Amino acid sequence: MDIEAVRIGKLKQLAGVDLEDEDLTRADLSGINLAGANLVGADFSNADLRGGRLDGANLVGAKLIGSDLRANFLGANLMQADLTEADLRGSNLRGCNLMQARLARTTFAGAFLSGANLMGVNLQGVDLRSADLRGANLSNANLQGANLNQADLRGANLSAANLEEADLRGSNLAGADLTEANLLCADLEGTNLSGTSFSGACLIGTALTPTT
Repeated sequence: MDIEAVRIGKLKQLAGVDLEDEDLTRADLSGINLAGANLVGADFSNADLRGGRLDGANLVGAKLIGSDLRANFLGANLMQADLTEADLRGSNLRGCNLMQARLARTTFAGAFLSGANLMGVNLQGVDLRSADLRGANLSNANLQGANLNQADLRGANLSAANLEEADLRGSNLAGADLTEANLLCADLEGTNLSGTSFSGACLIGTALTPTT
């Protein structure tokens, strides 16, 4: 594989390729097809992956720090990947595995995360405005201070999640599971709470009467 040709954008059709542990920092990978590729441990820090196809790709432990990831990651495995300060606005992350991923200062505004596995991840202060999180697994996740304004969380699993001071204004939590979640001082103005389970949840400071 001519890695330099990949880096400068000359090779675009690389579905199923093996790039395990390769250094692709600052590479121009816009529009690349890496569907089903083995990208375990690869370094894509500060790379441009806009419009790329990474559906079904294996990105376990990959470094994507500061990268432009406005791309298709449908069903990709991003377990333990480092997405610090990455741009995922509007990205397709449906069904992705993001367990143990590093997501500090990552932006997911408008991203599609329905059915994604975010169990136990640290999303403190992360931008999830207008994100589609229908049916996502956010159990035990840290969403303290996260911006979930206008987010779609219908049917999401938020059991035991930390939503302290989270911005949930205008969000849709219909049918969501917030059992034993911490919503201390969370902003729920205009939130759809139809069929939402708050059993054992902390609702102090929300001006919300708990229902089970």
